[in-house]
Amino acid sequence: MIRNRLDLLISLQDTTTGMVVEDRSVNFKLNGKTIRPAQRGNGNFILLNTGRESGLMQIEAFGYEPYDIDVDYEKLDPAMPAVEVFLIPSENVRRGEGLLTFSGTLKGLESLEAINLDKPVCSYREFDPKHMVMTVFMPNRRMNMIHTYYGLANVRDGTYETIEVDKELPSGKVKLKEPISQEFPQNAPICRILHGQVNKNGDFLFRVRDSGKDAVYLMKYKAGDTEKFKTVDFHNLSEVRLE
Repeated sequence: MIRNRLDLLISLQDTTTGMVVEDRSVNFKLNGKTIRPAQRGNGNFILLNTGRESGLMQIEAFGYEPYDIDVDYEKLDPAMPAVEVFLIPSENVRRGEGLLTFSGTLKGLESLEAINLDKPVCSYREFDPKHMVMTVFMPNRRMNMIHTYYGLANVRDGTYETIEVDKELPSGKVKLKEPISQEFPQNAPICRILHGQVNKNGDFLFRVRDSGKDAVYLMKYKAGDTEKFKTVDFHNLSEVRLE
C-alpha cells in the first residue's frame, strides 16, 4: 500500500474579491528552489512527500503582485500544515480594471488589513462563549460566510475585532476558532477582511477595486505591540499616512 503524506496545503485567494485563484500559471519557490505543488482545485495547491522544510516561499501568479511568505512548520498544524495566501492584483497586468492603491513605509509595521463598513456580509446577534458559537443575521436569509476572516465592527469607537470562522452551523450560526474579547451591540456589522502586504522593512501595499462608489475602508495595522485603526478614503489618498 502506497501512503502519501501531505507536507503543505497552499490556498490562494484574491484579497480584493475573496475569489480563489486557480490560474495554472503559478510559480512557487522555497528557499530559492523551484517547487511544483499539485493543483487540487478551489485555489488549493498541495505538496506531497516532499519533506517539511521551513523557509521563505515565493509565489508568482499571473495578474497578481509577487508574494513572499515565511513557512514555519513549528507554527503549523502537524496533522494538516496549511498556509493561506491573499494575493493583490497587479496594476501592470490589470490596467483599466479600476484599482486603487495605498502604499508607503512604516518602520516596524507587521500587518495591515481593512474592512469596508458599507459592505457587511451580515450582522451580529449574540455570542455563546461556552460553545464558541455566534448567532448572526443574514440579510438574504442564506448563509454565505464562505471565507475565514471577518471584522466585527464597533462603529462608535471606529474599531473592529478580527474573528476567525471555523465552520458554518444551521440556523444562522457560526462556530469561531477563538472567543471575542468584548461586548458588541446587536446589529454590529460583520465585514469580510481584505489583507495588505508588508515586508520586513515596513514597506506596505494595499489595493482595492474601484466600483465607482465610495471607497472608504477602516484599516487596522500593527507595529510592535501597538494596534491602531485608521479610516482611509481610497479616492483621496494624497494626505493619508500611517504613523
